[in-house]
Amino acid sequence: MNFNSLEQIIACPCCKKPLLKNNEEYLCSDDSCDSSYPVYHGIPILINPHNDLFEQKDFEQKEDIFFKTYKNPVIGFLKRIQPDITFNNISEKNYLNISELIKKNSNNRILILGGSVDGVGIKHLKNILKDEDLLIETDVSYGPNTTIICDAHEIPFADNSFDLIIAQAVLEHVLDPFKCVNEMNRVLKNGGLIYAETPFMQQVHGGKYDFLRFTDIGHRRMFRNFREIQRGVIAGAASSLTWSLKYFLTSFANSKKVDRILSYTGTFLFFWVKYFDIILNKTKGSIDAASGLYFLGRKEDGYLLSDKELLNSYSGFRYSSEK
Repeated sequence: MNFNSLEQIIACPCCKKPLLKNNEEYLCSDDSCDSSYPVYHGIPILINPHNDLFEQKDFEQKEDIFFKTYKNPVIGFLKRIQPDITFNNISEKNYLNISELIKKNSNNRILILGGSVDGVGIKHLKNILKDEDLLIETDVSYGPNTTIICDAHEIPFADNSFDLIIAQAVLEHVLDPFKCVNEMNRVLKNGGLIYAETPFMQQVHGGKYDFLRFTDIGHRRMFRNFREIQRGVIAGAASSLTWSLKYFLTSFANSKKVDRILSYTGTFLFFWVKYFDIILNKTKGSIDAASGLYFLGRKEDGYLLSDKELLNSYSGFRYSSEK
């Protein structure tokens, strides 16, 4: 990471004024703001001191916040060998497409929200990055990739800082996704790209940090300030059914221990159902029953998708007149 480039664009989450490095903390350059941000374990903790959900002191120790490391060796082994219940053969193609769109540019600045661990397919993007490119991976959780701890509701960077912003499996875990998308719009350069993957038909998978789901046009409206390049299904109806079968089984649990046993059992019993998505990920009929959706767009100053255009973009087969 080129920290000289980072410190050119880093900003106070409270007032968006530049931050100044002072030993093991960052100080807001605006005296009237007077906010400070510690550095723990070499990682800046850029959490607003007035944040309702997270506190800076939450990150003093490198403990689990969102992702569980499961120190129990048996549980760790089961986590490693259990199959995924989602069939996603789209993300890799999308990242290859994004890579083609940006690789001709020099000095790319890329922001990944929720980037403490690698998402599906993102390796293709990372493989084309050059030494002069700046990749910043943020999260509210420590992980192998975490560059900065921050809240996506208050992205700690200056306006028009990035050429590409990625939010893969993030927006279901934030309290106000529209505010987060507005923040992405603020820090993205005009002409920059935005890419998001968000679940539709999936049960709770983030515990208390799991808030929302989106239909295709609901997802598109959230990104109405961005001109669409491509959108569609990440994982189809078969993945949705696999999730439902597994969670039907876990619904019989009356304790955390039983829930964990049923969860692993359900995964191994039903994971094979997802492979119907080899076909269904290609069909228009899957848009109304998809497990997850994606949007790839470009920022164009002044662009706004009207709600009439939004409704006309609906590509499913359901109709409001159906009884």
